Amino acid sequence: MDTTIGVIGNKVVHVIKENDSVKTAAEEMKKHNLGALVVIDDNDKVVGIITERDIVKVVAEGKLDAKVKDYMTRNVIGVTEDTPITDALEIMLDHGFRHLPIIGKDGKVIGIVSIRDLSKAILDPHFFQFKKEAADVKGSGYVCPVCGMEIDEYGYCGCGAGSG
Repeated sequence: MDTTIGVIGNKVVHVIKENDSVKTAAEEMKKHNLGALVVIDDNDKVVGIITERDIVKVVAEGKLDAKVKDYMTRNVIGVTEDTPITDALEIMLDHGFRHLPIIGKDGKVIGIVSIRDLSKAILDPHFFQFKKEAADVKGSGYVCPVCGMEIDEYGYCGCGAGSG
């Protein structure tokens, strides 16, 4: 599979500054139902990432007044829009990451991709191609004679043979 991160990555990125409080980070994560926030400097360059795991450390240590910079991961490994999704998945698995920032040529964050995004792209052809869950796509009532899946409103089935 040679599809790139640019196809599936989320272009809406929630960021936080390194001098913000961890409490503010946790509030933002809760508000937007996120597992990570990209940490940027005053020039909008990526300087770190703070995740749910980091928040757990803060709570466990009882340091609720801590700054993001005290708990964020500094050596962020990011990907570009041209990174194949299989390479991004390999990076995540090798390092135990669940989120990777998508970094533009200017060093600024332009997106983020999660392990969930990658899993859906690999396992769910509807999500991969149309950014919709298979259950969200209204069917046509026609069944592909090859794979047996219903051909959806886009003319797409599971194997592509029924697609027109």
